[in-house]
Amino acid sequence: MALNHIRAPRVRLRWGELLSPRRALLALSALAIAAAIALPLLLTLWRGITAEFSLWATLWQVRLLPLLGNSLALAGAVTLGSLVLGVLLAWLIERTDLPGRRIFGPLLVATLVIPCYLIAIWHISFWGPRGLLERSLETLLGASVSVPTIYGFLGAWLILMIATYPYVYTLARAALRSLDPQMEEAARSLGARKLKIFFKVTLPLLAPALAAGGLLSAVYVLADYGVVAALRYETFTVAIYKQLAGRYDQAPAAVLSTVLIALTVVLLVLQQRLWGRGRHYYRASQKPLPVVRLSFWSRWAALGLVGLVLFLGLILPVGVSLYWWLEGMVRPNPTAVLWGTSLGDLWRYAGNSLFSAATAATLALVLAWPIAYRAVRYDQHSLTRLAQAGQALPGVLIALALALVLHRFVPSLYFTVWALIFAYVIRFFSHALQATEAGLARVPVRLEEAARSLGHSTVGVWRRVTLPLVAPSLGAGWTLIFLNALRELPATLLLRPPGFDTLPVRLWIAAGEGFYAQAAAPALLLILLSLPMLFLLRVGDRPEVRHGD
Repeated sequence: MALNHIRAPRVRLRWGELLSPRRALLALSALAIAAAIALPLLLTLWRGITAEFSLWATLWQVRLLPLLGNSLALAGAVTLGSLVLGVLLAWLIERTDLPGRRIFGPLLVATLVIPCYLIAIWHISFWGPRGLLERSLETLLGASVSVPTIYGFLGAWLILMIATYPYVYTLARAALRSLDPQMEEAARSLGARKLKIFFKVTLPLLAPALAAGGLLSAVYVLADYGVVAALRYETFTVAIYKQLAGRYDQAPAAVLSTVLIALTVVLLVLQQRLWGRGRHYYRASQKPLPVVRLSFWSRWAALGLVGLVLFLGLILPVGVSLYWWLEGMVRPNPTAVLWGTSLGDLWRYAGNSLFSAATAATLALVLAWPIAYRAVRYDQHSLTRLAQAGQALPGVLIALALALVLHRFVPSLYFTVWALIFAYVIRFFSHALQATEAGLARVPVRLEEAARSLGHSTVGVWRRVTLPLVAPSLGAGWTLIFLNALRELPATLLLRPPGFDTLPVRLWIAAGEGFYAQAAAPALLLILLSLPMLFLLRVGDRPEVRHGD
C-alpha cells in the first residue's frame, strides 16, 4: 500500500519573527557558510567562462574533444557494465537458491572499503609488465612470457566497473526486496515465461533505482582521478591535474574544469530526480517472493561469476598487498629508508590522515547546522543547493577552485593544513547537510517548544532536547565524511603543505615509482582504518526495506 510522504513540521513565521535578531543571525550565518562553500567553485566557473576566446578555441581543437570523447566513452561503458553486473548479482543473491548467498551478500559490497586507486595499483602490480603474474609464469615455465597489458581503456573500464557496481547492486537488492510478488504471479498466470516476466515485469519496476544507480556510477567515473591516472587513460581530471601540478597553468585548467562541471551538473540533476523516484516502493502483499531454483550448471556458473567479482575486487587487492608487505619484511630494500616506511613514519602519516579527516568531518557538521536548521524548521531551502556545489565533483577540481580563491584573497592559507581541511569540507559537505537535515526532521517541534516553555534557553533546549535526538544521524554523517576524507587523493596531492604527507599520498608516490613493497604498509593501514565502513553498509543489508527508506 502507498504511504504518504511525511514532511517535517515547520515553524510558521510572522513579520515580527522574521525581523528578530535570532532569525536574522541564523539567516546571515547560513548565507555566509553557503557562500563560502560555493565561492571556490563559482570563481572557477567565472574564470573559465571569461577566459579568452582564443584559449577556448585552441583547447577545443587540441584538448577538449579528445578529453570529452575519452570521458564520455569511459563513463558510458562503466555505467553499462555496472548496471548489468549489479542487477545480475542482486538477482542471484535475492531471488535464487545460490549456495552461500548470505555470506556473498555483504562481501559483494565490501569492495567499497578499498579505495578504487588501491585496486588499480595492486592490479597493475599483478598484471602489469614484470608484475607478479608474469614473473610467476616465467619461473614456472622457464621462459619469457608476455602478459596482455592492463593499461588503457579496458583496464580503466574493468577497475572502475568493479569499483562502482556496488552502487547498482545495493539499490537493486533493496528494490527486489520491495517488489510485489502478485505482479509476477499475474504475468505467470497469463502464460508468460520466466525470462519474459523478468524483462516485461521485474526490470521495469527496478528502472528508477537502476537509473539512479547508473547515474551514480557515471558521476563517480567523471570524478575519478586515481584509477585513470594509474592506468594511463587521460580524462578531464587527469588533464586538470597535469595543468596544475606540472605546468601550474590555471587558465586552461579553469576552462577544462568548466566543461567537467557542466557534465557533472547535468548528471547530478538527473540523479536527484531519479533517486527521488527510486526510493519508494510499494508492496501490497506480505507473501515472500518466489525463489528461482538454479540448475546444476547454472549454479556453478553463478558461483563462478560471484567468485570472479570477489577475486578481482577484494581477494586480489588484499592478497597482493599482503604479499608485497611480507616481501618487504623478508627482503628489505635499502631504498626503503628513502620512502619513509618505518613504523614511526607510518604512524606519522596515519596521524596526519586521522587529524585532517576528523577535523574536516567535525567542521563540516558544525557549518551544516545553520543551513540545515533553517531548511527543516522554516522550510527555507534556497541555500541548500548552493551549499552542495561541491557534491560529487572531483577532488582535483575542488583543489583548483580553492587554490584560485586562496591565491587571490588569502595567500597566507595557501599550501597549509587548513586549506586541505577546507577542501575536504567542500568535497563532502553534502553528506553533512543531508545527515543534519535527516536528524532534525525527526525531532518534533513541540518538544523544543515544551522545553522552551519550561524556561530553558535556546542553548539549553539544543543541548538537552535537540542534540540527543539528532546525535545518531550526526554520528553516521561524521563517520561517512571521515572515511571519505581519509582516502581522498587528488586534493591532498595538490594542497598538502610540505612535510604533511598522508597515507594515500605515501602509497601513491611509492607505487608510482614501482616500489610496491614500500606502498604495501600504508595501503594495508589505510584499509584497516577504513574497515568501519562495513558497519555503515550493513545498514542497507537488512532483510526488509521499509517504504520511504
